Amino acid sequence: MAKRRKPEQQRRMMMWIIAALALLLVIGLIVLWSIPNGAESEIKLPEETLPTNEYIDEAFYKSDGYLHYAAGENKIGIDVSAHQGLIDWAQVRDAGVEFAVIRAGYRGSTEGRLYEDEQFRYNIEGAQTVGLPVGIYFYSQAITEEEAVEEAQFVCELLEDYTPELPVFYDWEHGDGSGRISGAYGMPITDFAVAFCEEIRTAGFDAGVYFNLDYAYHHLDLFRLQDYTLWLAEYNLPPTYPYHFDWLQYTASGTVPGIETTVDMDLMMIPAESSDDFVVINTEPAEGASN
Repeated sequence: MAKRRKPEQQRRMMMWIIAALALLLVIGLIVLWSIPNGAESEIKLPEETLPTNEYIDEAFYKSDGYLHYAAGENKIGIDVSAHQGLIDWAQVRDAGVEFAVIRAGYRGSTEGRLYEDEQFRYNIEGAQTVGLPVGIYFYSQAITEEEAVEEAQFVCELLEDYTPELPVFYDWEHGDGSGRISGAYGMPITDFAVAFCEEIRTAGFDAGVYFNLDYAYHHLDLFRLQDYTLWLAEYNLPPTYPYHFDWLQYTASGTVPGIETTVDMDLMMIPAESSDDFVVINTEPAEGASN
């Protein structure tokens, strides 16, 4: 059987505990008093913050199957590749499409070779012949900055006989993870994008970067990309991305006369200087599935 402590021993133990707590309190106060006055002002928020977008949710609306933006200028567009087959560009223009972004080429996912899109020349000549302004994109799977520069040079060679009116976009995607790139994490994608865009600019073209929400939030340093045209793929309508972007790809399942397959639909937006008053007419709900 354990021996019971005497009252005197219990009192001593309590005194030791109280003394230890008092000592800890004194040490804490000394530490606090030793911090220089105004030290909290040395904790700063980042000096640089991403500019927010100026778009108004209520100004997005659908009419005649296309997305529009009422509080400023907007143009309806599509982006296409060989996957869309032979396109009747006159029909596309007559259906209300106002610009097109055309894939110039891509890097293979296994051996990393560069390929010209099989319909690139047909598409750029067809679109420009009917008066549609065109932009260009390249599907990249670069794993070094040198490869990104190589891709830009490849695109510039393809454009020797053409003059796109709109930017040349860098579209880095890791694919399904079964090729030479297993995933996006740890890849310096921003470095690749800057290297590509600067090479494109050196050649005299405008440059841009295509990205989705996952890349925006987890893989890209968008502070470094603000000087380029930013083309966001988000299928929530109205878009939820709170920061600056210039173009919106809002669906991958659009339908346009003159194209037998589904097609990506895009909106180029220029917000009005004053967007307090705008009118939306003949509308359909601007709702879309999450991408």
